[in-house]
Amino acid sequence: METLAFTAVTSSGRAYDIAFPLHPQTRSAQGVSDLLTAVLEAVSRTAEGRNDVSDGDVFQALAMALAVRARMVGGSAEHLESLVTGLFADAHAAARQAQPYAAGRA
Repeated sequence: METLAFTAVTSSGRAYDIAFPLHPQTRSAQGVSDLLTAVLEAVSRTAEGRNDVSDGDVFQALAMALAVRARMVGGSAEHLESLVTGLFADAHAAARQAQPYAAGRA
């Protein structure tokens, strides 16, 4: 299975190298990487410095966005739910396996 190598760095300087498994029908690993980066940057930019937004709020908004996007695609609700939950389970398992390390600062 093809993977997407992705490094996530927290605001506190902790980094994670994650090898995300890609779905067999992925058209563009670079496109996936670009979208992931854009989503994470948008979340950080929007939530930065806000005391009224919790991590749970972020998760809720992302789950809602995923649900809306799945609805916009159309098709079988059961198939889309299976696809979305499977993609999340695989991505979450990859993220859990990543060991944290201190990110270098230039």
